Amino acid sequence: MKKTSVVFLVQGLLFLALIGRIQAQTNPADYLYPVLVKGKLGYIDNKGVLQIKASLNKQAAYELENVKTPFIIVKNGTESGLYSRKTQKMILETKYKNIVVDETVKRIKVGLGGGFFNTLYGYVDYDGKPVIPMEYKTQLLTGGYRFKEGLWCFEKDGKQGYMDPNGHIVITPQFESAGDFTNGMAFVRKPGETLYGYIDTKGNYEIKPQFYDAGAFDENGFALVRFKKTDPTQSIIDRKGRLVVKGIPYPAQENGFGGNIHFTSGLALVKDTVTNKYGYIDLSGKLVIPVQFSSAEEFTKEGRALVSVGGLLDGEGLFGKMLGAKWTFIDTRGNPLMPYFRADEVGRFSEGLAAVKFNGLWGFINLKGEVVIEPQWTERPSLFEGGIARVMMKSAAESDKPYSSDVAVGYINQQGRYVWNMQK
Repeated sequence: MKKTSVVFLVQGLLFLALIGRIQAQTNPADYLYPVLVKGKLGYIDNKGVLQIKASLNKQAAYELENVKTPFIIVKNGTESGLYSRKTQKMILETKYKNIVVDETVKRIKVGLGGGFFNTLYGYVDYDGKPVIPMEYKTQLLTGGYRFKEGLWCFEKDGKQGYMDPNGHIVITPQFESAGDFTNGMAFVRKPGETLYGYIDTKGNYEIKPQFYDAGAFDENGFALVRFKKTDPTQSIIDRKGRLVVKGIPYPAQENGFGGNIHFTSGLALVKDTVTNKYGYIDLSGKLVIPVQFSSAEEFTKEGRALVSVGGLLDGEGLFGKMLGAKWTFIDTRGNPLMPYFRADEVGRFSEGLAAVKFNGLWGFINLKGEVVIEPQWTERPSLFEGGIARVMMKSAAESDKPYSSDVAVGYINQQGRYVWNMQK
């Protein structure tokens, strides 16, 4: 197979997580993948063997995500239900606006109600038995998506508090604004007050209120804060509340978002919001890799970061794409680890491979920037998970539409061979 050097850009999407920074090693046996058999949905393993018989109604093609949890979220329009892989039966009927399986505490978050900001949430156990009643809201942007460090940030009567997986309130609702626990602490602000402080898991202040803005602590024990409303610059504190760096040169970025800071290999990503260029600072706040990249990601623990120069941004926010740029990896000194090369678009690395688009077709490259699976698919492939990836082709009749469920779906292994042939 021809090998072509290329470099790519990771288009991370957090959200949802909103999603973890470091990819965990998962037993491929934990993965099941959705397929269609005679119009019904079933699930195969990474060898292409049907493990759950095809009996579920077809889902929209772009929602055919790989399954790593003990459950499968089944959708009917905007409503969701939950199917157990173990019993091969529905444990939650299809009526919920939102379902999140939280494996860290063996609980399932469910939501009912109208509108994005009006949904009421609660939790059930793995048998579908209610544990926390659906009568709580969350702040969405600052906390409450999942349990973090054993506590859920919830809202009751306009105030935030924290409860454990059994529904016991650990910290009484008393805050106007609150974040998830990270590194043993959470930022909070009480009603009528203007400043944030940090509490421990018992609700006691570890760092007294003194910040106009506050961010979550990273695993290294650093957090991003602002001291005054009139001061636009961000500063860095440690877990004792001590000032580490006052006034970093540019706003910090974490997984494509501002508000938090994250040091890996001793460097953190920052963005010049005037030029929309990226660079990196060290623990002293010094800009050690100049602001020069059109897009960039955080450094890995191995000391490698993916960056791009040039190109045009198509779209904004989470769905923006950098088109026609040149990509490479850099080391912690900012030196390219391979020559810059052009690509239409690139995907996120997973299990050593990333999707890449040349001349309208998607293939895959390895960590050396070599094309190991030739471009041949019109739609963006999924990540490799458990050794295989989902690939898609849109029909000619739907080719001019930005979104369509009329696509053919298949699965390939890391050698590019089909374990499940393309089918609609």
